[in-house]
Amino acid sequence: MFASVARLLAGISLAVKQPLASYCDLETTHGDALVTKQGDYVSFLRIDGMKRMATRSDIESLAKAMRIELSGALETKGHAIVGWYLSDPELAGREIERVNIGACRKVARQLGLDLTDILDERQRLWSQMMRVEASYFVLWTRRAVLSKEELKQMKEEQAAQARECPSIGDAQRFFLRNEVMAAHHAGFVARVTATLRASDIAVEEMTARDALVAIREGLYRETAGAPWRPILVGDKVMPRLPEEDVRKASKEGLLWPSLRSQIFHEDAETHGGQRVDFGDYEYTSVDLVIGPEDPRPFVELASALARDRIPFRSSFVIESAGRAGMAFKEIGASFLAIFPANRDLQRAFATLRREREQNNHISVKLRASFATWAQKGETRILRRRAAALQQRIEGWGNCKTTRVSGDPLEGVLSSVPGLSLASTGNPALALLGESLPMLPWNHTASPWSEGSVMLRAPNGAIWPYDPSGGSKRPLVIDILVAPPGSGKSVLANSINLGLCLSTAVLGSHGAKLPLIGKLDIGSSAEGFVRLIQEALGPARRHEAIYVGMQFAAGYEFNVFDLQVGCETPLPLEEAFLQNFLSLITLPPEITTPFEGMPQMIRLVLDEAYRLCMDLPGASPKRYRRNVEPIVDAAIDRHAIQLHPEDPIWRDVVTALCDVEEYRLAEIAQRHAVPILEDLVKASRSEQVKDRFASLKISITAEHASELFERYIYDAIRNYPTLNNPTKLDFGSARIIVLDLQDVAPTGSAANNRQTEMMYLLGRHILARNFFVRPDYLHYIPEHMRKYHGPRFKETYETVKRLDFDEWHRTEKSPQVRAQAELDAREGRKHNVQLGFSSQRLSDFGDGLIAQSTGRFILRAGDEQEVDEIIKRFHLTEASAAIVRNGLHGPGPGGAPFLAVLQVENSKYEQLLVNTLGPIELWALSTTPGDTALRNRLYDKVGFSEALRRLSKIFPRGSALKEIERRKADRVRSGQMEAGAQTGVIEELMLELVDGRGVAMTLRAYALGGDEDYSIAAQ
Repeated sequence: MFASVARLLAGISLAVKQPLASYCDLETTHGDALVTKQGDYVSFLRIDGMKRMATRSDIESLAKAMRIELSGALETKGHAIVGWYLSDPELAGREIERVNIGACRKVARQLGLDLTDILDERQRLWSQMMRVEASYFVLWTRRAVLSKEELKQMKEEQAAQARECPSIGDAQRFFLRNEVMAAHHAGFVARVTATLRASDIAVEEMTARDALVAIREGLYRETAGAPWRPILVGDKVMPRLPEEDVRKASKEGLLWPSLRSQIFHEDAETHGGQRVDFGDYEYTSVDLVIGPEDPRPFVELASALARDRIPFRSSFVIESAGRAGMAFKEIGASFLAIFPANRDLQRAFATLRREREQNNHISVKLRASFATWAQKGETRILRRRAAALQQRIEGWGNCKTTRVSGDPLEGVLSSVPGLSLASTGNPALALLGESLPMLPWNHTASPWSEGSVMLRAPNGAIWPYDPSGGSKRPLVIDILVAPPGSGKSVLANSINLGLCLSTAVLGSHGAKLPLIGKLDIGSSAEGFVRLIQEALGPARRHEAIYVGMQFAAGYEFNVFDLQVGCETPLPLEEAFLQNFLSLITLPPEITTPFEGMPQMIRLVLDEAYRLCMDLPGASPKRYRRNVEPIVDAAIDRHAIQLHPEDPIWRDVVTALCDVEEYRLAEIAQRHAVPILEDLVKASRSEQVKDRFASLKISITAEHASELFERYIYDAIRNYPTLNNPTKLDFGSARIIVLDLQDVAPTGSAANNRQTEMMYLLGRHILARNFFVRPDYLHYIPEHMRKYHGPRFKETYETVKRLDFDEWHRTEKSPQVRAQAELDAREGRKHNVQLGFSSQRLSDFGDGLIAQSTGRFILRAGDEQEVDEIIKRFHLTEASAAIVRNGLHGPGPGGAPFLAVLQVENSKYEQLLVNTLGPIELWALSTTPGDTALRNRLYDKVGFSEALRRLSKIFPRGSALKEIERRKADRVRSGQMEAGAQTGVIEELMLELVDGRGVAMTLRAYALGGDEDYSIAAQ
């Protein structure tokens, strides 16, 4: 008796919306759709945004195309689109931890990288500058879409299923599912999805489970990112026992609990007519009373509110207005036209009718609700935010709003996605084409949901970037374009650091640093290498190496080195040698090899390697003790027996491989292979002479063999380090930066030729092992396949990146560019990324530009360069405007750049900002004055302490202004300019060490003024 009365009262309470759960119409799920208690179907589409930036006119054009596609679905009753959007700066820290910092910390721990200072700084800085952004289209299909016969059939099926089902109390009424409704709804979802994708908008249908998570997080902001998952039909569920006084329990405890009971976990409390406490926050709503006089894209409103850093959410409901309903309202407006105040209304209806008759432009019913919030107890902040939100909305094309909705709870819940199709917003009659731009689809999108590099949109939206490419971008060929001082080198360093922290380094062989090689001009990557060395610690700092290349003792490198245990080069190694020798045998002013020379070089190479083998007629290299003491010691330790009278290095290599001393075998093999001077002997062999004796070079009237010898001897004289066994040994280093500044001059033709050679040589030094694959094992001697098999597999699976700085220096070198284009074509097969940096777009050449999948434009040099970039990349009008007027170089908020990316067969054009904190900026700085100060301070107080002090005194990541000011003072006092620069840097360094002068404030931190900082004891 009492139970029956309780159920009756509960039903009445639900009908008049007394409990909180009564505001939710959701009942159960069917596939990826939600089903309401009326039998309506609901689906969520996650709107990531536009892949390309757009102007207002572009958005209007896209909206027109959408209107044509969607008019049929929204002309009659039954379908509705709810555009929902959230912007929350306060939860940015939690989101940044989820999409970037959390994974970076885990990868760093597994790699053994101590980057705590950098990652903590990123968390603090980015949380203050970025914001959480989410956007959904909630698609409704109501029973009004059904014909009379379909509706009758649906009701009969549901009634029959309900009769067969026992009493289930408040469990999910799964029998409300209907295949006919599901078919109608699936067609509507597919239509909307296809329309959005045709407009280059990134959209994905969400599962029912994810949709319910989004609803719950929309209700309770404090649950965002929580691991909660709803219990749906088909899930395993623990039975719930009824109350002890219930004699005849229903089957409710055995079934899946209602969605309402799962979504709502805390009640709401209203205060007055405008404020509602909900969970840990208090909310207030703002409803649209009169739509905009000048309808504008939603992104304009969102960007304005983003600058204010106001958390808010919005819900725009678009559904059919119905022809009959519109006609009735128009008739009423006509009767009231006798009153002057109503003539505007009549003219508005006339405009809508004319649009329908002339352009088949339908009208829809539009409602909009907004809400903002603050922590409980921060009512003053909430009122200020609500006032700012209201003002921004009213300035968005001249709207009219109200903060009084009658029922404040219903007003707040109107901006929660998917609970119901109700809204306290005033319904307006609007043209569909003018309503669509107001929905939240015209913000920009990132193709990645997570990434080890974190960028941001200018409005603060989080933009993760995955530098490993992954399945979405398997071919990574990046070009960075900008004049000096535009942030190009810092961005390149950020990408490489992100590659080190990406999950791609967690391979089947455990966590290992990626293989990164960079040819640098100057010290732009020195800070990056030093950062990795210090993060690895003393025991592993050898895994990252920075070397300034020189023609001096200790820098010998033999291009004829082989994979250990091999007697001939692999195909790609042989191709490099042919390319390199073709370049050596060319006059400086000529770029095309002489006729017949490539064929002769190929034969000379074969002969040179044959002469080093233990074959009849050959002359293998003789082993001598005390040349490599560690090899001698291994021979003695393993009691290796060599030929007593005439031992050769090749036998040493084989013997060391047999005892698995592969590292020592590699050192020994350096003495068993040809060097540059051996090519002369090979070119004089009978085999070469017989084939090329009659070949003459017309320009010099020399025989080809004579010209070849002359150029080889010239190379030996000019580059003696190339004519000796290799001593430039990087050991087990995985990150190697070669600075070619001292060996890559410019100016004369001879200097340019030397630079070309150094680029080719540097590329070979860094990447000779990047292009090995397991299927190359058939080129390896059988007894060495056991060693090289796992090595080739590991190298192949490891992410690898090869960067080239100042690429314009190769402009007149077809050999270097041909090698780069070959690497670009082969890169995907070998999991090799390529990066090229230069000052002008034309520096890269058409071939490289065409193959590139990532274009990063940080600034253009002049109008001609601007026009070339716009034309070459086919930029949209919005992107073109950014290149012309929006790239001004690094500033306090970071370094802006235009990213043009090819991802999953789609083109993305986005204006992004690379924002780093002062510690990271100082660590990666490439400016000479700053790096000189930083490196001196490293030596005095240590790496981490130096960065902390520099970041406190110069929080913008540079001391250049202070250096220039002091330098100018010294020059005015009569000191020489060169000495003034050095003196100022020394002076600043001492002040930072002692905590005086400009660094006086460090003493406050030493006394406990900042818990995150402590000055080292002097």
